[in-house]
Amino acid sequence: LAAVGLLPLVVYAVRPGLPLALAALALAGMGAAYVIGLDQWFVDAVPPELRGRAMTLLTAGLMTIQGAGMALAGLAAEFFPVHHVVAGSGIIGTVVTLLVVAEVRRTAPGHLSDTERRDRADRHVTSR
Repeated sequence: LAAVGLLPLVVYAVRPGLPLALAALALAGMGAAYVIGLDQWFVDAVPPELRGRAMTLLTAGLMTIQGAGMALAGLAAEFFPVHHVVAGSGIIGTVVTLLVVAEVRRTAPGHLSDTERRDRADRHVTSR
């Protein structure tokens, strides 16, 4: 869901009419539902006595990054057509999200690299 949440914005590249633009924005907004699962990961990773402060810091960080993104998009819209900026935001956001998803999967607890998987299989075979 996170990886494809911003793809609907790419429709702006063809200068959509109001109904299609609203549908794209609604779909992109629904794509933000992936955050619900991320909050639980964060809560699980933070000791209970620090959760209040940690959630405050997380929220402040998210709002800061979102504000910076809006400012950069506004700056880009000074030099490029708005519909290109929105479509580009969808593309850039999707690429960045795919990179983050790949990193999360690579570093997730219980994830084994190919080398670790082969080593474990070799140890299993030799232990028989």
